[in-house]
Amino acid sequence: MIADVAAGVPTRVLIVDDAASTRRFLRGVLEYCPQFDVAGEAENGASAIEMADALQPDVVLLDLSMPVSDGSSALSGLLRVAPNARVIVLSGTDTKAAAPLLAAGATAFVPKGLAPFELLDRLGSILGQPVTMQRVALVPERPADTGTKAERSQFRAMLCDDDAMARHLVSRILTSLEVPVLAETDGVPHLLSAVRLSQPELVVLDLWLEGTPGTSAIPEIRTISPGTIVIVYSAYEEWKDKALAAGATAFVAKPNFGELEAHIRQFTVIHTE
Repeated sequence: MIADVAAGVPTRVLIVDDAASTRRFLRGVLEYCPQFDVAGEAENGASAIEMADALQPDVVLLDLSMPVSDGSSALSGLLRVAPNARVIVLSGTDTKAAAPLLAAGATAFVPKGLAPFELLDRLGSILGQPVTMQRVALVPERPADTGTKAERSQFRAMLCDDDAMARHLVSRILTSLEVPVLAETDGVPHLLSAVRLSQPELVVLDLWLEGTPGTSAIPEIRTISPGTIVIVYSAYEEWKDKALAAGATAFVAKPNFGELEAHIRQFTVIHTE
């Protein structure tokens, strides 16, 4: 049985995918909703079966193409060790693969590549439960600030990410810190135009934009607006050194919202003597 959401018990989810970036993305999307609790992550079918046996999740999000044991091979094992779990296949494989998987016991087949809000809507529909797309406390409670509202108001921010949910979450963090958001963009050309016009004090930038790495945007931002602080917020941790070398002030791996908030707080408070 699925957890009793009405009683405040979240649906426990096991994420199974060999790509760490995909697992981080799915965790970030699910943790945006109080109805879901990510119980664990596995990188192949064999590990997934072991974790499902130990964790007894309500839902398994299962990729198909994985090493050691792929999703289709793992499906029967998952249903054997966690018979009450609903296995939702989330894969980039051709949807023609859906029919045999559904016949073998999968609850649903969802294609990869859906926008975050669409993915949440789809999961809510499959599970028959409403999805509230917000957290009561996105930013953890914290001690009183040394900076004042007047000090923070001297900073203005811009966001660049092709993921609408990521922009929304970062915007909420900035709003909680009373930092005005001048613009949100999903591509480098619009960002550079906005930076040229407004000369913001802060830019929060993803590194994978329009299908290409966005590190080249960092020196351009710094050339157009030398005083602008650039915080890179990206799932591609392997590009951290390159981003810092290109002029980024800080790098935060998605979806570490607390760390991102700490960096924004550090750079947007002017400490006075």
